[in-house]
Amino acid sequence: MSIKRNVCVTTLALTATAAALQAQAQEEIRPLSDWDYEEVYEQGGIRADNLMDAEVFGEDEEEIGSVENVLVTQDNKIAAIIAQVGGFWDIGDTHVLVPWDEVEIHEDGVRVPVTEENAEDYGLFASDEYITQNDLSRTQQVDDDVETGSGVWKLTDVLNDYATVGEGVGYGYVDNILFSREGEVQAIIVEPDNSYGAGPYGYPYYGYGYGWDPGQTSYYLQYGEDEVGEMDDFDYDRYDGLLDD
Repeated sequence: MSIKRNVCVTTLALTATAAALQAQAQEEIRPLSDWDYEEVYEQGGIRADNLMDAEVFGEDEEEIGSVENVLVTQDNKIAAIIAQVGGFWDIGDTHVLVPWDEVEIHEDGVRVPVTEENAEDYGLFASDEYITQNDLSRTQQVDDDVETGSGVWKLTDVLNDYATVGEGVGYGYVDNILFSREGEVQAIIVEPDNSYGAGPYGYPYYGYGYGWDPGQTSYYLQYGEDEVGEMDDFDYDRYDGLLDD
């Protein structure tokens, strides 16, 4: 009897905690009336569409591949990239996870500490497991379609997803994500349906803790239809992107 009582008390406590966290998250939603693009324009940074498929260079400035995906943690910061490298090496095409703090923005792409000589030294991450946040601190080989566990998401989990507002009303498609020079999410860019104007529009990003997870096929913007109708177009020409052509 006491065991059941303890289980019920624990369940109630967990439910109350979850409700409190959800309420806190809702309180932290930034009103769009307090949001404009000026700070984002001034900061500049990295566009997801430029980082994805960017050329990858080795330490000797030789082009060795391209960026296939980007891994972001639940605190909204880039943790690692997945690069396809070595197509012209004896080892053939290899997908390597490289921690973000070992990635350098190169004049024409990104540079990583991977060479033909050391590529095979990086162990292959088990294909039947999920990449977690703890797995992002070391360079390693991975499958090109490696799955992510709790607390980690891939850019391809969000880019081109349908964006919704209000009570799940369809709004448009996630066209881009902007990151600061340090790799922290600045904004999410949406191309709206014709009924909402031309766009693109930029919004604050809300992911983990706000009801979203990588397995979902749509991204909820946390705003109502009446709020998103007053947005100004986001001007990419005013955004100083590190990998812009």
